[in-house]
Amino acid sequence: ALTAEEDVSCLLETLNKSRLASSKARKDEDLALAFQEAFFDEWGDGVEEVEAALKGTGGGSRHRGSSQIFFLTQEASATKAVILLLSMLYCPKSSDQEAENNNWDAEAFSEPLLTERIIDVLTEFLSSEENDGLLIDPNVWRSASESGGQVAYYCTSFAGVVVDILEMILNLEADKFSRHKASLFPILCSLVRIQSGEIRHLVSDIFRKQIGPMIQMPDSEQRTI
Repeated sequence: ALTAEEDVSCLLETLNKSRLASSKARKDEDLALAFQEAFFDEWGDGVEEVEAALKGTGGGSRHRGSSQIFFLTQEASATKAVILLLSMLYCPKSSDQEAENNNWDAEAFSEPLLTERIIDVLTEFLSSEENDGLLIDPNVWRSASESGGQVAYYCTSFAGVVVDILEMILNLEADKFSRHKASLFPILCSLVRIQSGEIRHLVSDIFRKQIGPMIQMPDSEQRTI
């Protein structure tokens, strides 16, 4: 069990440094040019070879070999680890709850950090999906949790992170969800319009399980809607 606040803080600091460095790097035009040059070197100098390589990867600066997809993948992985760690502290399993925390309130420590990270990810995901959604092949969304690494957009690279977040929200205790309903509700409403069926289904489950009881919706009515 995670019991040492100092150790957890150190780990979070390391993960956040990785996350922020990747976020900065994916916006670096010099790095993007270096990746592009390395890509051309790999495929040769011939125009036909380069065109064939770009066609096979989706073309443009957002193919699998671009700096954007590389650093978006790194950023998503670090963010996923941060959210997983904070979720373990905020929603510990029964075996972890029995462990002594050396007078450390792990829930109070993790709650604001987890909330901030969740809101930031979901907000940027929605913005990216709105701005870039029309440019993305609908087939990419067949499995949102596996869509990362195909094209270099925030919404596709972070789809798996969003799935993890929604599953965590779905399984929150009622009182914990209630404390954050004001900030989560408008975001959940916006998520119902995105292309991913997997994400929409999770949002639907959250409305039934978490929000239904708040409006005094009987379980039988929730299931038949």
